[in-house]
Amino acid sequence: MSNKKPIKLAVLSIIGLLGLAACSKTTEEVYSKPSNYEDPIVSFTDAEDVHNDILSVIYDSMHDSSLSSKTLDEVLYLYAESVFGSYNKITLKDGDAITLKDAVISYTKENNISKINTFIKAHKSYWTYNDDGKHIDADGNVIAEGADWNPNAYEIDHVISKYDAIETRIAEAMFEKINGGSYTVKHYFGESDFLKSLYQDSKKVNYVKNLEKVIIPYTVEGESIFDEFTGFDGNSHTALHREYYQDSASIEVTENTDDLYKACKYTYIEDELIPTIYNDLLVEQYLLDEDIAAVRNSRARKINVIKIEKYSNFSNNADMLVKSLVSEIYANVPTGEHVEFDSEKVEDFGTSLFNKYSVIAKGLYDQIQDAPDDAWAGLPAKTIVENLNNLASDVYESEKITVDTKDIYYYKNTTYGDLVKDYDEVNKVTDYDSMSDTKYSTFTSSGTRTIKEGFEQQKIDIMQSETVTKGWYIQSQTPSLDSNGTINDRLFKLSVANARIEVKADGTGVEALDAADRFVLKDGEWKLRTSASDTENKFLCSINGMFFLKFEGQYSGDDWKNDIVYDDGNAYYLVQVIEAAKDSKLRSTSATSYAKTRSQEFMDEVIDEVAKIVGDTGSYTSLSRDHWLEEMSLVYHDQKIYDYFKDNYPDLFN
Repeated sequence: MSNKKPIKLAVLSIIGLLGLAACSKTTEEVYSKPSNYEDPIVSFTDAEDVHNDILSVIYDSMHDSSLSSKTLDEVLYLYAESVFGSYNKITLKDGDAITLKDAVISYTKENNISKINTFIKAHKSYWTYNDDGKHIDADGNVIAEGADWNPNAYEIDHVISKYDAIETRIAEAMFEKINGGSYTVKHYFGESDFLKSLYQDSKKVNYVKNLEKVIIPYTVEGESIFDEFTGFDGNSHTALHREYYQDSASIEVTENTDDLYKACKYTYIEDELIPTIYNDLLVEQYLLDEDIAAVRNSRARKINVIKIEKYSNFSNNADMLVKSLVSEIYANVPTGEHVEFDSEKVEDFGTSLFNKYSVIAKGLYDQIQDAPDDAWAGLPAKTIVENLNNLASDVYESEKITVDTKDIYYYKNTTYGDLVKDYDEVNKVTDYDSMSDTKYSTFTSSGTRTIKEGFEQQKIDIMQSETVTKGWYIQSQTPSLDSNGTINDRLFKLSVANARIEVKADGTGVEALDAADRFVLKDGEWKLRTSASDTENKFLCSINGMFFLKFEGQYSGDDWKNDIVYDDGNAYYLVQVIEAAKDSKLRSTSATSYAKTRSQEFMDEVIDEVAKIVGDTGSYTSLSRDHWLEEMSLVYHDQKIYDYFKDNYPDLFN
């Protein structure tokens, strides 16, 4: 939500903290030495034998080359707090103010509207504005400056969505810190190792030793890194324990800030993550205030893509599996009067469907057999494999080998099946001169591990191979998908966003879809079209509310319904387009905006996601800094800081 009237902040709180207290126009040295500049740090009988035992060493070190940029980051963080409100009591600089967490928790859990109303009135970034930058109420009426008013539902939703976004970013930031780092060895992540590194770096964490090392499945997303997940072993695990990085006391609403801070030993999230998150939010707020067109015209797409590779020795399986997947998608027939329009349900269905077929494509026998019926959308994985076997006897045929009296089952002509066969071959060899050196070296890693260890490691490699791509992308920051770039070429065509959805006046259902819909309602019964419509959207089709990217022609000259499959020669792809956010959908005043067809909270979530991606492109970070510094009334008392700001932001001194 755009704030067209940014806050003018005379940074009084910063003056006390950072000493920005002299006139910014002065050309004289603007910092003075403390009266005890040459006093010893500690007193010894033979002080002359102690090197650098003088306070000037500490004082001068505070004026090194990095201090000025650090000061800038701190200034921006403090300013961001004035814009968005302090995150919680730990980060609160003004002990009497209501924090963002206070406001949201009091409203959502205690139904206390007074705190969130007071919070909104104190922070203009949550107000509703018209296109002229005027503060308006829920009916679009301009609120005169100084007039008495109460925040509307949109503004309350905006605060809640901002808090939720920060919580998501905390989890994503933690995921980013551990993903692919040195704390993961042979796919096993050790939280104790991560905690130890932070503890040794003097970060405020709870260093707990000997925590269980876990494999974090590739399907676990950053925002859920603190949540329990089901591992490959079928048991429940947790990758990161939030309480080790954020004391439980800081999670609760507590009135006495001083006592709270003393009580909290573990404030890593408040100390290390929140300042960065808030500074990122400032960049995004700059976009919303000064360049909202960059967000609205970014051609943002939220997608869900599956890739099924065509291996040379069992490409027939990939072909049959893709056809099975397409059949399951079309089996999702509308019921009642309307097609499915629960966006969350549609997204979850697609995700479950793709994850299921990803497991089958890898040929992971145990996962295919053990997956319960309710674990996936549509047919169970085992049933799909059995159906494919009925079509061709050599497809996914079950076999087993026995190693050390243990039976290992597998499906022939799959990735995992080939691994098992190679494992069996290596185990049976008695004359290593007659065996492939490559296979032996691959399993033993050139003799550094046993054959069995190598087999288990390669099995995990297959499990962890990412064949499903999810998330938000924009045209200037596209995903890496097919080898030809054809998917991105079509995905980011403007016409992708033209699929029209008409919603009932009460916002509860879909009356009709445009010609992208593959199902039509005839005589009270839903029927699949017999052929593609001449007026159908060129890039997109809808199958009971699930939108899929279309490709010209059908692979292998097959059924017209297979135009949702793309074949780049090496693999098959299906692309579910969950959201295509064009300009009108991101305008509150538009009849087709997300605010009207979904909710204001949903639109805020989309804008937050898109602005976050756009903010990481181009020069928006530097543009944002220039903008917000101009909105502040800064004065200085430190020459190093003064010089840094004058050299890097000369417009402040004009």
